[in-house]
Amino acid sequence: MTLTSMGTTVSIGAWRFTLRGAELADLAYDGEPVLRAIRFVTREHDWRTADDTVLAQMTDTDADSTSGRLRIEASASYDDAEVLRYVLEVTVDGPTLHVDAVGTTTTPFRRNRIGLVVLHPPTLAGVPVTARHPSGTVTEAVFPTWIAPHQPAADLSGLDWSTGRVALTLDLAGDVFETEDQRNWTDASFKTYSTPLSEPFPVALDAGSVVHQSLTLHATTDDRPGGTASPAPDLAFLDGPAPTAVVAPPPTLQLLAASAPAAARPAGARPLGVPVLVEPVLSDPNVGAVLASARLDAGGGPLDVRFVTDDPDRLRAAIDDVLDSGAVVRIGAFDPTSHVTTPALQQALRDAAAAVGDLAVVAGTRAHFTELNRTVDLFRDWDGPLTFSVTPQMHDRSPEQVTESVRMQRWVVMSASRLAAGRALHVGPVTLRPRFNAVATSARAVVTDATIEAGYGPQFVADATDPAQHSAAARAWFAASVEALTVPGVASITLAEAWGPRGGR
Repeated sequence: MTLTSMGTTVSIGAWRFTLRGAELADLAYDGEPVLRAIRFVTREHDWRTADDTVLAQMTDTDADSTSGRLRIEASASYDDAEVLRYVLEVTVDGPTLHVDAVGTTTTPFRRNRIGLVVLHPPTLAGVPVTARHPSGTVTEAVFPTWIAPHQPAADLSGLDWSTGRVALTLDLAGDVFETEDQRNWTDASFKTYSTPLSEPFPVALDAGSVVHQSLTLHATTDDRPGGTASPAPDLAFLDGPAPTAVVAPPPTLQLLAASAPAAARPAGARPLGVPVLVEPVLSDPNVGAVLASARLDAGGGPLDVRFVTDDPDRLRAAIDDVLDSGAVVRIGAFDPTSHVTTPALQQALRDAAAAVGDLAVVAGTRAHFTELNRTVDLFRDWDGPLTFSVTPQMHDRSPEQVTESVRMQRWVVMSASRLAAGRALHVGPVTLRPRFNAVATSARAVVTDATIEAGYGPQFVADATDPAQHSAAARAWFAASVEALTVPGVASITLAEAWGPRGGR
């Protein structure tokens, strides 16, 4: 499956890139791909990425010239309300590309990050990189092959690396930058960005606040045999079949319980014939209604119940209740703040499994692979299955992002398999948009309705519904995701909701 958005190809001397809105995408020098993208990003207090609109664009270059200028004026908005305007001045002078960015807030708001972002291609995995620091010191590092839980390079004023025939020097100004491994969220990139996560956030800004940053990318071509780059590792597992010819047994396919208003339930729908995963929040008054709705979705089939709670005693009582109400294929639990199965919850699951005798349990995170990758030490005494969810649009809602995430899903599930060390994996839910905000700094809205007549959970999450959910392209994407995630050790894959705006029907 391939989704693409329209773009304009810009060629200046040996530089070539695609202009997609305000983003410089797929940058190449002398025919060699060097960067995924350069963009200016606004992230508010809950880490939502602003929607950008290009207001004006001016280019000053000759077809045969090795130099030129490009000016982009754009607006950044949330829910159609503008918060910032910015200007990108792009200058090309022979082997050097310079981007100067100035952003000015147009209304008071709280930001977690504003500024330039550089996206490096994932094919740099295993390639050495020199990190330069504001102190003038340098650190030798590497773009990680397996997905790094934490920033592989920090406190940056610049980076030096090579790819193919081209050696690259990136100078950064206006803030301190760092690099993170965005494959944690199935993004096809390593990202160099500001402001460091070690700095406090969110930060309240008044209207008229100015952010000024710049970057300079210098390229040098080396036409000697082998070029400048070190040999890259073998990454054939990303595009080839699963590591063994047969995945036995194949993973069970599941669906997520629908969270749309009850009145929208399709009339006369046939039983799904697959387990249905449901995530009741035990502190909410609608737990009974959520479970009853999931039972209807399953049509007599079993539920995969993942409780959200920080109370082991309440969890034990809820497990007893749900086991008395119908078939259950497994039980899990996650803390409502960290979104992982804490050691106390793990013990409660063990105790329940021991008391029932044949109860299957699962632990891990209900959020991104990131959270499992960063907290895997919490599970050193857990010998049961692990879980994490998948969604491609944590940072970017472009068609290219969604398409490229499929290849990264194979990388994620192989990295997760290494962490699991022989334990089974239950992957999902796999959803086009995040079903909740795992990194929000705002408090979760209090639920007072004991019914789900108006829906629940993702129904009230901003940006949780993708307009393309029911398209042929989305169906192809889900099918491709199943193929990418089907590797030895994956016991189940949970896909979209059973029905509704975030479902398959």
